[in-house]
Amino acid sequence: MAEFRVEWREAVDYIALPVHTTMADLPARVGPAITELEAYLDQRGAEAIGAGMFRYRSVSTEDPFTVEVGQAVSNVPRVRDRYVVGRLEAGRYAVATQRGPYAWIGGLTHELMEWGDAQGLDFAVTLGDGSRPDVWECWYEDYADDTVEGPVGLEGSVDVCLLLRH
Repeated sequence: MAEFRVEWREAVDYIALPVHTTMADLPARVGPAITELEAYLDQRGAEAIGAGMFRYRSVSTEDPFTVEVGQAVSNVPRVRDRYVVGRLEAGRYAVATQRGPYAWIGGLTHELMEWGDAQGLDFAVTLGDGSRPDVWECWYEDYADDTVEGPVGLEGSVDVCLLLRH
């Protein structure tokens, strides 16, 4: 059962590997990126916080988009190659928490957006016009624990976080 709330979240620095994908290919593309990012951070002595995160700046159900497969870190080393340094903005977020199969995260995100609309929340998003996708100031999934294989696929605890306008 999902739990919905509004909460203040502090800024978080992270290092990420941007992954260009489609919604259909997302699960297959992020697994190898997580493994590659972990090895990259180990080589640089970066101290990880938590189990990882995915950041979405814009998403399309039909067209390719880029997701940042990231890891919050306490010490941000210099990055190179395809890696980026980012910051999750401090602020008020609409948050949905789920413990269970990751296959339902898309549905959880949809429910969070509907819940937020019903609460009159103002998401920090610039809506697209059909030819351009919506652009989110800060939308991310925060994974609290390591992923495990469950009866219906990968599962664990996740917070879906959508920044609200001030």
